Amino acid sequence: MHRGDTVPNPDLASEFRVDPAALEGCGQSAQFIASQIPAETAKIAEPCTQAAAGLQGWQTGAALQSCSTNWKALLDKLGKDMGDLGSKLVQTAGVYRQGEQRVYAHLQGQGRGMPVPAEPDPFGTVVVGETSTATEKSRAASERKAR
Repeated sequence: MHRGDTVPNPDLASEFRVDPAALEGCGQSAQFIASQIPAETAKIAEPCTQAAAGLQGWQTGAALQSCSTNWKALLDKLGKDMGDLGSKLVQTAGVYRQGEQRVYAHLQGQGRGMPVPAEPDPFGTVVVGETSTATEKSRAASERKAR
């Protein structure tokens, strides 16, 4: 560094932004494309079967049939995977929106305490100043055992 240079803010380097609308749009596009793949891969089978039949008795015919069968199976799997990932992108966009709505409501005074996620915390985290019924019960049970 040279004299007069500013030190970069490390917090800005870890900035993370999500555009739920774009995320949802990508997910819907992936789902749409995935829905088109089975019909398109079905079109591969007939011409390949006809070509392989014309090459009956040749190794090329058997290889062509095997290649087309494997190619169709891989494309069908691609369609399924693309559809699954598209669904997860749409679901993730919804989770981001829900989180933003909860925080907004909390900041508007509509919530009490910290916003609570819809899914239970697998780690049993307790925020200082907040109580958790399950955590309290567990802590009370431990204290009783200790006595």
